[in-house]
Amino acid sequence: MSTLKIDEFWRIKGNSDVWNKVIDLGVRQEFKKGEHIILAGETVTELHYLRSGSVRMVRTSLEGNEKVIMHVEHHSLFCEVPFFTEEPITSSFSCHEDAVVYSFPKDTVDNMLAAHPSIAKDIIRTLSMKVSVLSNQLASLGLDTLEKRIVKFILLRYNSTELAENDTISLGSLSMKGVASILGVHRASLYKALKSLEKAGYIRILAENRLQLLNIDALAAIAYH
Repeated sequence: MSTLKIDEFWRIKGNSDVWNKVIDLGVRQEFKKGEHIILAGETVTELHYLRSGSVRMVRTSLEGNEKVIMHVEHHSLFCEVPFFTEEPITSSFSCHEDAVVYSFPKDTVDNMLAAHPSIAKDIIRTLSMKVSVLSNQLASLGLDTLEKRIVKFILLRYNSTELAENDTISLGSLSMKGVASILGVHRASLYKALKSLEKAGYIRILAENRLQLLNIDALAAIAYH
């Protein structure tokens, strides 16, 4: 399978192992899928490292509408911005998959930064990744058509999935509602756009949250146009 160049706009794919050297300094907690870790309005007094699982960052309007800002995968930090700014967080973090989280209070973080320069570099690297992802998301929301955003999302899944011979991808634990929230559209609009792609012969919508990619070249043309 050839990888298509698509800018990431919703996932933080952690790959850091530098935290292993200080992991015993943190407090270990386990969270189940759907459980909240941080609620909007809270003051974040600890730096959080996601050892396993995945979490999602969600912003909720006064009317109750939700927008998924990003998914953070294992071996990455989350909530570091409100931790360092010492201002109440405006979004919430909840488990997308069962998670193991290590939390480090401020005094411990200060000591770690002084003793382990690699920790400071990793924090900068993680923040840079998030700036890049959010910049790509803003650009896609402002410049891409709905069809183009959906196709980019599909191709990002294509890039990260070990495919069977029939080029079938799975949305995994993501629901259509969750995908719609990531893309900033209503679920009905998402489904209508997917049906349009199916009618054009580019994809086939399958059961069990799966899509079969029938014409990768055509999808790539939409993404790159």
